[in-house]
Amino acid sequence: HPGPDQPVVAYRGTVSSTVVDPPDPRSLDQGPAPAYETLINFPRAKSRSAIHCVMCGRRPRDAPARDPPPEPVDGVGGDISKPSGDVVIPRQNKDVCRECDKALWRHLSSDVHFKWCKGCKRFRNLVAFLEKLAASKCDRCRERGRQGYMRRKGGPSPPGSPRPGRNDD
Repeated sequence: HPGPDQPVVAYRGTVSSTVVDPPDPRSLDQGPAPAYETLINFPRAKSRSAIHCVMCGRRPRDAPARDPPPEPVDGVGGDISKPSGDVVIPRQNKDVCRECDKALWRHLSSDVHFKWCKGCKRFRNLVAFLEKLAASKCDRCRERGRQGYMRRKGGPSPPGSPRPGRNDD
């Protein structure tokens, strides 16, 4: 069974597939990840009753049983993890389930490695997670969170951002 930092999902898609071992950061393409629509393995659901994960195709626990499972965007993909049970798909996740939002992915046609950022609410190139690959938010969102925390707690201001209500005359 995977450790706490390892996602349970393992999916081999015709568009994007999960990656077990992250590549050497020096070998990664430095550009942005391709657009969301080009990374997903399954088309987005047209209604909440037909919702499924756009990456692995699994359905949430509360999905009606009468709806057929989705068809992959481009050919046939395969869930190679043999998961038991259903998934949770948070509303703010753009139809990406909680298992797939933790996974490392590789876009097959461009060979770009990417991951879901829970701060940006989008897929980001893996280079955006270099400070902490297991983090749920990219480095930029984590830094923004640190700055907000320091403002709320009244700690030292980050360079270049004066604290409101304070004059150094």
